[in-house]
Amino acid sequence: MNTMSVLLTMYPWGIDDLTGLIAAVLLLSLPIWIAILVYRHKVNATNKCTQVILTALEKNEGSLPEELIKSINEPKKSIKERLLGKLLLGILCSLAGLGLIIAVIVEYCTGAREYLDADFLAIGLIVMAAGVAFLVYYFIGRRALQAEIEAEERNAKSDL
Repeated sequence: MNTMSVLLTMYPWGIDDLTGLIAAVLLLSLPIWIAILVYRHKVNATNKCTQVILTALEKNEGSLPEELIKSINEPKKSIKERLLGKLLLGILCSLAGLGLIIAVIVEYCTGAREYLDADFLAIGLIVMAAGVAFLVYYFIGRRALQAEIEAEERNAKSDL
């Protein structure tokens, strides 16, 4: 048995041909590519800000206007926006996990499979648990940070 035939018969992962192997490699390398692209984007943004600041310093002979500094800095997300992001993630993860669980159960009940696929069921439960954790974080955070949210809203109104 040669090396290629061993690579092409990797049944434990459900990979039975070269296309499946390539798909698995691409899926496993996806987080690495995302991290590389995010890093490059941040470096490029930092370089652009540096160029703008250097140009402004050269034109103003050492003094930098405060408006320029405020416009260059990225606006921070408010506490309310961050909490709403957790709510969104919670809803999406919960629905995705529930959908996967339902799909596995329906597939088993319709007879498409003779056994309940425990791997996909476990993945669905894990994704759903992550969604529930995000939802709990949102509701606890909303209650605990209510005073800070109100203070932030008052400051935003006074700045206008």
